[in-house]
Amino acid sequence: MADNSIATLQDESSLALSLDTSAITPEYYVAHYMEFIPMYIGRGRPSMDTLNTYKASIDMFINWCVERNYPPLAAHEHQMRIYFHTLVSRGLQQNTIATRLTGVRIFFRVAKKLNFIKVNPCADISLGVAQTMDEHFRYYSPEQVQAVINAFAAEEDKFIRYRNTLIVMLMGVEGMRNVEVTRMNDEDVRWDSMSIYVHGKGHDGIIYPCEETFNILEAYLDARPPVIPEHGFTPTIVNDYNHGNTRISRNGVRFVMNRALESCNLKVKGYSCHVFRHSCGTNLYQKTKDLRVVQETLRHNDPKVTARYAHVQERMSKRYTSKLAPKIKV
Repeated sequence: MADNSIATLQDESSLALSLDTSAITPEYYVAHYMEFIPMYIGRGRPSMDTLNTYKASIDMFINWCVERNYPPLAAHEHQMRIYFHTLVSRGLQQNTIATRLTGVRIFFRVAKKLNFIKVNPCADISLGVAQTMDEHFRYYSPEQVQAVINAFAAEEDKFIRYRNTLIVMLMGVEGMRNVEVTRMNDEDVRWDSMSIYVHGKGHDGIIYPCEETFNILEAYLDARPPVIPEHGFTPTIVNDYNHGNTRISRNGVRFVMNRALESCNLKVKGYSCHVFRHSCGTNLYQKTKDLRVVQETLRHNDPKVTARYAHVQERMSKRYTSKLAPKIKV
């Protein structure tokens, strides 16, 4: 397999930049798919972290095909179900399998756009896990979020202490996603209106963080070492000194959060750092009982998604089955 480096799209000699698509063969696409995929995802400007994730998933699939001497673009749904079975048999976690399938699905989606295949063989393949309204719905209470904040208090380096605290504030208080935290730039911050332009998962938006969050942001920026601009923008949340003060990755955020959770005995297997966004929604509804406020804070397009926070709160507070419980002396 030829080099599928992420930087190849910048090469003016790349066939992906040619207006003559007849020169692009299926074999060329398989060998140089990373020249094409960035143009079809993330509105044409995907993050490096996203590209690395997709590349790892697609490379795994292509290598699987090469080992079996099978052309990747010749795969139909049956072959993809065999591949799916292979992932399951390896004992991979469901989230990992879903990520692997997403990358391969995009690989075939772009191939279909280029008229190399007629049908995406992954279109009907999924984990098939039926999720109820509040299944896997987890959150931390305000007291637990405070405990995570307190876990950073002993850090002597102000840059690290304020950075880690800011990450918790942005996710657990303001409801930002992991990817939105990593994409944040200094230029996105409006100090006059105390607002932040968020580069969202599906769409961008503006949030109006509380004064406490802005105080931490200001303290962090004062303590942060000089940062080299990236594509004309200044990354806000950056790695530590050992990693060159570059933009932090999603895995970097997970590492920070996991260490904090472990230090205060709140790390639970199966909990991802996305639980802090759920915590924001759950705790905000508990305090306000206003779904509109929760929807605007989390920037949900569909109010049905926001309604689950009310659903969970109602189930926790009402305890309807108590109406059926017999009288028992304890």
